[in-house]
Amino acid sequence: MVSEQELDDRLASAKRGNLSAPDAFFDAVLAEAAQERPSSRKPRKAVVVAIVGTLVIGGAALPSAADELEAFLAQTGWDPGEGTEVIANSEVIDTSAPDFPEYLRAAFWTDATLPPGMSHDDLLERIIELNTANPGLGQEVGFRRYYEVAAQCGWMSEWNQAMRRGDDNAARIAAAQLEAANSWRGLVTTDGGGIMERYRDVADAAAAGNTRAFAASPLHRECQMIDVESR
Repeated sequence: MVSEQELDDRLASAKRGNLSAPDAFFDAVLAEAAQERPSSRKPRKAVVVAIVGTLVIGGAALPSAADELEAFLAQTGWDPGEGTEVIANSEVIDTSAPDFPEYLRAAFWTDATLPPGMSHDDLLERIIELNTANPGLGQEVGFRRYYEVAAQCGWMSEWNQAMRRGDDNAARIAAAQLEAANSWRGLVTTDGGGIMERYRDVADAAAAGNTRAFAASPLHRECQMIDVESR
């Protein structure tokens, strides 16, 4: 068992090059760890263990958050609050945990509606495959963002195909879903600035039947990056 002092020493001497997490997450970890020590040891242990998760510091793996969990091993129990560089109120998940697939299937939720031909189960399996192939720590909202971007790309493709075959009803349905995508919380929460404006432009182009503006959207590139057809 690693003592509190040893854990503090490792955090203090950690080098970013030894970490598998993104810099923004690492900064948030150090910010949380540097806070004043609570008077009760038990809650401090839970917080520190939840923060470090599977990070490797100084060449040694720190204790897993699994000992502190109540439901799934994949849950670190750390739900960042306001004032950190990560997204507030979205739990940090350990995708290297053996029950990560079960966690995602049981706990996943989204505002998105999928277009015809796109499967909820298939999308979840794709998220599982991507995150287990490159395991680490990620926030729950990130899984929803991937799912909702894929759904949005699917509706873009549905609208485009409907326009090509002259199916006005299908085009209206797809345009309505692209409009609804502007309120899907996985997309809204992860908007770092300007992204939702692009989503709005696509929805407006679809509603107006503007195929030229629709085709020029930079969102098609994002769809290509996740290998989902949007044209």
